[in-house]
Amino acid sequence: MLIPDDKIPVRLPVKWYFDDNIPNIIIIEYEKKFSKIESFLSKLLKSPTSVKRTLDVMNSRLWFLMDGNNNFSDIIDMMESEFKEDIIPSKQRITTSIMNFIELRLVTLLTKSEELCWSIEPFKIPNS
Repeated sequence: MLIPDDKIPVRLPVKWYFDDNIPNIIIIEYEKKFSKIESFLSKLLKSPTSVKRTLDVMNSRLWFLMDGNNNFSDIIDMMESEFKEDIIPSKQRITTSIMNFIELRLVTLLTKSEELCWSIEPFKIPNS
């Protein structure tokens, strides 16, 4: 799927925060989506119900840029400026990453930034 240049990728309300041990690395935590059978087996086997995903440097930066202020074209320009030839072919790589986030239900595409009506802020640990 192609993402139109004027679409605005925005992270959905999900628990995310910066890794305390590695600068500029983001960790995302979200609930697993189970079918009825998977849910039953998960309870029976007492398996974890959430996923903790540590993003690499480029995807951490992409995640941070998906704040409702940047359209797809802006994000490509900023990522190319920051990562130079390391991200080439940038449009393909960024599209793939955004589509993966969408499939995981972590990101959505908006037409206007005014449509953003949820918090996109990082998770705050109480008393820290």
